[in-house]
Amino acid sequence: MSKTFTPSPQQADFLHWVTDGSGSCILEAVAGAGKTTTLIESIKLTGGNVAILAYNKKIADEISGKLKERGIDWKQARAGTVHSLGFGAYRKSYPNVKVDGHKVDNMLEAACVNANAWAARYSPGIAQMVSLAKQRAIGVVGSISDAKLWHDIIDHFDLFSDEKDADAPIDDIIPFAQSVLRASNAQTDLIDFDDMVYLPVLLKVRFWRFAWIFVDEAQDTNPARRALVRALLAPGGRVVAVGDRAQAIYGFTGADADSLDLIASDFSAARLPLTTTYRCPKAVVDFAQQWVSHIQAHESAPEGSVSNIEFEDLFGRNDLDASSVVLCRLNKPLVSLAFSLIRRGIACKVEGRDIGNGLIKLATKWKAAVTLHGLETRLQKWRESQVTRALAQKKESIAQSIADQVDTLQVVIDDCRERRQDSIDAVVSRIRQIFEDNISGMLTLSSIHKSKGREWPTVYWLDRVGTCPSKYARQRWQQEQERNLCYVAATRAMGSLVEVHAPRDVDRV
Repeated sequence: MSKTFTPSPQQADFLHWVTDGSGSCILEAVAGAGKTTTLIESIKLTGGNVAILAYNKKIADEISGKLKERGIDWKQARAGTVHSLGFGAYRKSYPNVKVDGHKVDNMLEAACVNANAWAARYSPGIAQMVSLAKQRAIGVVGSISDAKLWHDIIDHFDLFSDEKDADAPIDDIIPFAQSVLRASNAQTDLIDFDDMVYLPVLLKVRFWRFAWIFVDEAQDTNPARRALVRALLAPGGRVVAVGDRAQAIYGFTGADADSLDLIASDFSAARLPLTTTYRCPKAVVDFAQQWVSHIQAHESAPEGSVSNIEFEDLFGRNDLDASSVVLCRLNKPLVSLAFSLIRRGIACKVEGRDIGNGLIKLATKWKAAVTLHGLETRLQKWRESQVTRALAQKKESIAQSIADQVDTLQVVIDDCRERRQDSIDAVVSRIRQIFEDNISGMLTLSSIHKSKGREWPTVYWLDRVGTCPSKYARQRWQQEQERNLCYVAATRAMGSLVEVHAPRDVDRV
């Protein structure tokens, strides 16, 4: 055990379980509970042959760096994403494999040519069905031919529920989707992102198996990910699933809302808590308890502060630098704020190059649109049709994403117009300027989703009352995840949490 690490009673209980216990464990850790430090200390006690499954590459790289700092080499423990471990094993069996994110879309396009007219009409929903079938591990858990599993997907994700789809031939759509999935599975030399986790398990490729598997952010797993964990686990091996059900915010990507309970059932896992946060001061913890009552501040935590300011007062703050972040549920207000800050000489960036790339793709979607006005006209028509369609299919999270993306791009268009720039190239250039990763030394603006796993001395939370919860969150699980977003936002603060009221002339999505 590290000389500088003095475990809390709860951490000591977990470390004792590692050395003297048996079986698997769900380690339920509140935000800022020191889970990474606890895991690394526990890895020293395992005897090696450990895999740490991180939610994304950035977290995997951070854990790898900390392992190296502690003198733990890759032979003892290795960190990677679920997709990287799955793809690595798959590539050994299929060395000529290529990755194509449009694999299923291309298959559907070809299949629809020889199918009835309804196939093309419902192809977006069918593509989603096939993707979800892979995430639900159909073929691994249950048979591809089992229509009930496909009906469950349709019901759970509210597919084909629009009034205009009332006559959707579900009894024909399901066999068609099954045939597309089988064709996708048969094309082993080409895989998509879902396949990286799904196909290695389905095709039973040879895995390097681990005595210990630590699953980080376990509240965001799905059946395919859990099946891969089981495939990676050596006989008699042990699983440690670390997560916080109150930080489950990725249900819209297909993650199970009750992932921790499912893991506990699958692996007969014990449950141990980490309820003390070492990140947040007492005032912030008191504030966060309105969403998670069991989170506790450490006895040595500073008092900290939670306060409110008007939007106009934000620009006079003296800590709008790398020590602070501005969080918001939506991206549109962040981009609008970024332009206001830049005009005042305050350097800032909006977190998320992938968001910027999505905006660029949308801005260049119509070749005939060469002016700002031409882009605006097509953009608003596209927004109306896409949001209407998503809401009709009860895909509220997609409707929210589309509306936010279009309104964010409109803010960039307005900025270019003010700068007397009337070209799509100017819009693209401005987007690249704002959404640039790996820039340090300046104020960060971030959506709450993008802030997950990070922390700052000062957190400014923009327009909480007006944007949380999203008006598109209509289903029960969506509303629960909106509450979780509030908890995530509040617990990014290491010192001060400042709620920033919306501008007086705000036009919310």
